[in-house]
Amino acid sequence: MNSSSVIIQLIVSGLAIGSVYGLIALAHSMIWSGVRVVNFAQGEILMIAASVSLMFVTGEWGAKLPFIPSAIIGALASALFGFLIYILVMRPTTKIGFLYVIGGCVGVQMLLQNIAILIWGATGRAYPAIFPMIPIHIGGVYIVPQDIFILVISLVAAGLLWFFLTKTKIGTAMRASSQNRSVAGLMGINHVLTDALTIIIASALAGLAGILLAPKFFVTPSMGASINSKAFTAAVLGGFGNIPGAIVGGLLLGMVENLAGGIFSSQFKDAVSFIILILIMMFKPGGLFDVGPGRKA
Repeated sequence: MNSSSVIIQLIVSGLAIGSVYGLIALAHSMIWSGVRVVNFAQGEILMIAASVSLMFVTGEWGAKLPFIPSAIIGALASALFGFLIYILVMRPTTKIGFLYVIGGCVGVQMLLQNIAILIWGATGRAYPAIFPMIPIHIGGVYIVPQDIFILVISLVAAGLLWFFLTKTKIGTAMRASSQNRSVAGLMGINHVLTDALTIIIASALAGLAGILLAPKFFVTPSMGASINSKAFTAAVLGGFGNIPGAIVGGLLLGMVENLAGGIFSSQFKDAVSFIILILIMMFKPGGLFDVGPGRKA
């Protein structure tokens, strides 16, 4: 296999993982642009979705379901936990100060990780392969079908979100509330409702990302920490609060990270996101698609 084929394979695999980073970055951007808070427990949201989905896929607690119903249940569980974190932690602490929001979310992060250890144990659990894992040969390049499925599902989810936000009345109300709450309130839009919907949808997206990643990695109580940090970098890279930028940032980060790991060393792979984050904060703190001042959706 020549070097160009290896590069193409690394890019395809990087796009797959990057699309998942993009979904989580999308969740961060939605919450920031709509509610003006940052959920640092987003990694635990996706961990809960993967763990709950795994329970039903394997029948750990009795009922064994196919992948799609299990994924839906996992995403719903993440949406519920995200909403509870917002109501019980983020909303009350927002009134005090942003640092209290960060402290509250970090506390929830530790709490959920320890609860997960009590319920499922600290060791990693393998998620059954849902998509074909045997590479297929296309034009001199071996492509894993699982990567293609992950990429397609992630992009479809992002496209459906874009359609919801731009083509439906509820989505338009959410965007209006994120841009100017005072004017939106005068138009009869309830920002409490739009905030809740924003949190629920963003948490469900993060949950879907966790479920898509689960077959590629072991499901552990700490799985969300490193993934969330990379997704946060993707959100900053694309322009924090910029929804299309979150997807682009995730795809770019996934490609660069995979290429660095394949060309140089796998040990260097995890450092790439932090290097990119530092460089972005130093030279272009607004990201590639700077949203500028004010709220954007």
